[in-house]
Amino acid sequence: MTNYIDQAQKHINEGNFNESLRLARKRHSKDDVETYLTILDLLINENYIIALEEKGMYYQYYDKTHDNGDYGERYFDEYLNTQPKSINVLCDKAMSKFNKGNIDDALKYLDNAYKNYSNYSKIEKPRISKKELLIGKIELLIQAKRYEDALKFIKNFENQFGSNQKSDLYKGQMLQKNGKNEEALMYLTKSLQEEDTLIGFNAKGDALYELERYKDALKEYKNCLNYEHKVEDDLELITNFNYKSAFCCINLGNDSEAIKYLNKTINMLNEHGRLPKDIESIYQKCSFEKERIMKKGDVEDKEFRKSKFFSTKTSLILLFIILILFIILKLNGY
Repeated sequence: MTNYIDQAQKHINEGNFNESLRLARKRHSKDDVETYLTILDLLINENYIIALEEKGMYYQYYDKTHDNGDYGERYFDEYLNTQPKSINVLCDKAMSKFNKGNIDDALKYLDNAYKNYSNYSKIEKPRISKKELLIGKIELLIQAKRYEDALKFIKNFENQFGSNQKSDLYKGQMLQKNGKNEEALMYLTKSLQEEDTLIGFNAKGDALYELERYKDALKEYKNCLNYEHKVEDDLELITNFNYKSAFCCINLGNDSEAIKYLNKTINMLNEHGRLPKDIESIYQKCSFEKERIMKKGDVEDKEFRKSKFFSTKTSLILLFIILILFIILKLNGY
């Protein structure tokens, strides 16, 4: 360890701070965190402020305790004392605030970064484009459930940059949240034609559910199952498409299939102990509905078993491949 620190100090003594930072990052990639942080401190002592952001980023993303929940903010603060117009570090600080649950503060720092974009610190080039910065703000507003504000900024984004897959996705999602389900379907369908996303399938399912198009909604919720394992921590999202799948089946007169989704939702929520108030009400609703169906006595109490569902895009690709194989076989006399 001492050898690497001596090398780093030698680079610093020669004024070669970048080489010292590269050595620190190399040690980090080798899981030698102690040497990595020691070299960063040497650089910080020499007022090499890039090392301040580096250290803040370590606590933001890599440290298990995130520096006791600080998420690198104190290092970002020290950096901003010297370079208050740093786009990168203003965004870093916004993420620290977000991780601490201070979404309003996070939005303020993103606003500052956006305002400073035409006059950012000359010692650095922003890692994030103005376009990406505005999308980041939209995503934070969605996280904060400020759907009308998010929709306003999506329109701002479109006025500046036009629409793309992500803006169409968020616009469709926000329109649905604001009860504009028919309009939402147009944007969600457009987004899903470009890329399959869980958010897109779920939001499209919700729009169709609210329009009482239960068969179509169930199809979208089934698409969500392919992504369920990737969002295990998002209980609200997983609960939504599972319990609504059950109620789609109920509205379609398929109580047998509904029981499977009800059991899945009830069992899943039982594993989480104390639930937020809104999810607790869904749990109670599912339990009541299961009891009502089972009292009829003509439905078996079955557990959910996942079947493989393909998205519309994947199904079309498979159909095209099958068609090509059929033509080849025909041309070869089969």
